[in-house]
Amino acid sequence: MKNKTVKGIIALAVVTALSFAVIIGSNQLSKNMTAGTQGETAEITEELDVSGTEQIDKAAKTESGYVVTVREKGYGGDIVMNVSFDETAASVTKLEITEQNETEGLGSKITEEAFLEQFNGISAPVTLPGMDAGDSSAENSSDNSAVLDALDQAKLSDGTFTAKGEPDSNGFTEEVTLTVKDGKITEVNWDGITEDGTKKSVMSENGEYVMTEDGPTWKEQAEALADALIENQSLRFLTTNAEGKTDAVSGVSIAVGSFISLTEDCLAQSGNVDLNALTADRNGDSENGSDTASDNDSAIDAVSGATVSSTAVVNGINRAYEFLQTVK
Repeated sequence: MKNKTVKGIIALAVVTALSFAVIIGSNQLSKNMTAGTQGETAEITEELDVSGTEQIDKAAKTESGYVVTVREKGYGGDIVMNVSFDETAASVTKLEITEQNETEGLGSKITEEAFLEQFNGISAPVTLPGMDAGDSSAENSSDNSAVLDALDQAKLSDGTFTAKGEPDSNGFTEEVTLTVKDGKITEVNWDGITEDGTKKSVMSENGEYVMTEDGPTWKEQAEALADALIENQSLRFLTTNAEGKTDAVSGVSIAVGSFISLTEDCLAQSGNVDLNALTADRNGDSENGSDTASDNDSAIDAVSGATVSSTAVVNGINRAYEFLQTVK
């Protein structure tokens, strides 16, 4: 009987030890994230807080610098990328595209080594030809001119129109609802809604979703954008910089790219405009150009025929860089 008890205790001790070994090994494995160059991995030393940030899925400090996972809207949907930086958080050491649904043979080329290797060792912020560092409003405005022209010229039908995006890393599905009466935009609502119905606007109002400690809440900024759209009756006023932010509306510091794209969708529904045809033309415009880099040391070559996809990658890198400047 005594021997059986001893054997049972020993067996239990062995199982417990093995369990701890598995847990420790799993935790150690989870702390390894690809970073650096030439396929090296750098161990994560500190997870960075990304709560309240737009389009930053996760970020961490590593043995050799930093790594940020960021998503940007591409031509075919979200492009998700891991951007690794050196210890100064200013020089890109590696770029990985982990998710993308860009056009095969065009935008999908952002995953090819010929495109990715341009970013190794480049200083942020990064630019494309014709884009000034930190300010791409002119490029974004002209790149979207065909869509804006079509929407401005369309005769809007009365009704209420809704457009939804894809769920983001925080579980919010962004949604714009736009009402047209007598051919004019009379009401606009922009919000993010979780699967259980929780609204970002309500969370921000209650202090559960904080963008800034001393500025307008997310809800107040969303309402300011809506009011500006109703006043202007067009999206043409809403230019953005490389980080997807705008100076066009006072007090608005959040990224507005999703608001623009979802509002375009609503207006297209009302005006019977084929956005797919227009954006396809826009994505192929650069096939007629050289797409070569400028003299700027931080400028890179875009993928020929895929300006939208290339711009999304650049914007993602710059968003990651801007985030690190606030936390390092």
